[in-house]
Amino acid sequence: MKFLVFLCLFSLLSFADVKIVSTKQIQNGVLLNFNQNIAEENFKSFVLGGDKEFRYVYDVNAELLGSAKNFKFQENIQIKIAQNSKDKVRIVISSNKKLKITLEASKKQASFAILNAKSVKNTPSIASLFETPKRTTNLQNTQTSIKRKVVVIDPGHGGKDCGAVGVSKVCEKKIVLNIGKHLRDELKRRGYLVYMTRDKDKFISLRDRTKFANQKEADLFVSIHANAVAENKEKLQGIESYFLSTARSERAKKVAALENKDDTEVMTYFSRQSFLNTLNTQKIIASNRLAIDVQYGMLQNLKPKYKITDGGVREGPFWVLVGALMPSILLEVGYLTHPNEGKRLNQNTFQKDIAQGIADGIDGYFAKNP
Repeated sequence: MKFLVFLCLFSLLSFADVKIVSTKQIQNGVLLNFNQNIAEENFKSFVLGGDKEFRYVYDVNAELLGSAKNFKFQENIQIKIAQNSKDKVRIVISSNKKLKITLEASKKQASFAILNAKSVKNTPSIASLFETPKRTTNLQNTQTSIKRKVVVIDPGHGGKDCGAVGVSKVCEKKIVLNIGKHLRDELKRRGYLVYMTRDKDKFISLRDRTKFANQKEADLFVSIHANAVAENKEKLQGIESYFLSTARSERAKKVAALENKDDTEVMTYFSRQSFLNTLNTQKIIASNRLAIDVQYGMLQNLKPKYKITDGGVREGPFWVLVGALMPSILLEVGYLTHPNEGKRLNQNTFQKDIAQGIADGIDGYFAKNP
């Protein structure tokens, strides 16, 4: 039996005005009722897929009244609706096979529609719930054809290179490796194909890290680090996201000098300049966008639970990012030398929360840059 799922699209109104007042499971899918007329302009979607699971993700600018919803259908198809952030509702359709999805909206109603599935209970037909549907958009080819995104995670330092050491007396290399593993697991769960430059305590040169990402034909390269300072340890804290640029602010130069120091012997002035001079403008722009989305994702996930300082998105001459052929960023996930933040960075729960925020940022980037 064919199964349609029609999903709501939003009007160009502020988040405070748009609300999902109710949701209802029907035979062909799920119906959403809004407090006002809706349109497609505020609707964004992307697909995460693998061999065993496909996830069709829809983000809309609205507020969901009531608790999160989870609708189950036959053939292991589920539709989850929840408030993903303060101003965004996320609808996720998950299945162990590819689906054909249609969209329909009319006045204050909208609905998801999926083919080749049935509800697990008797519900009214979707056709009976719509009055003269305005338009239908077939997403079969545009969504399921999106290739599985490849992300390379680069935990900084490793092996003979301890990295920074903070108040917990634990090497940076261990902390960022733990965060990298949590991020790997989270991204895999969301359907990404993920590789790590290292998954154990091993030294890898800076050049070989991006070489590995290029060999894997990655869509993104994310290098994870933790900051440290010799002075003002009580004051300096916060998370920062960097993208590669020839620009050299004083702060960026200090951070880059710390992260670049391990390969100083092979970084002649000529090699540095020759690489930096070949930077692709489009890649820099894409990396900047990625840094913005990941910084936002981390802040959104961490601020409700912890006192977090936003160090901002910055540009700098990081050697580890130079050779990457794809959008690439370097994250400084906190200051190991800060009394509170340094201890927190060594806690497994906080490490998982950081990874969750990074994954949310990556989702956000691909939603806008499929």
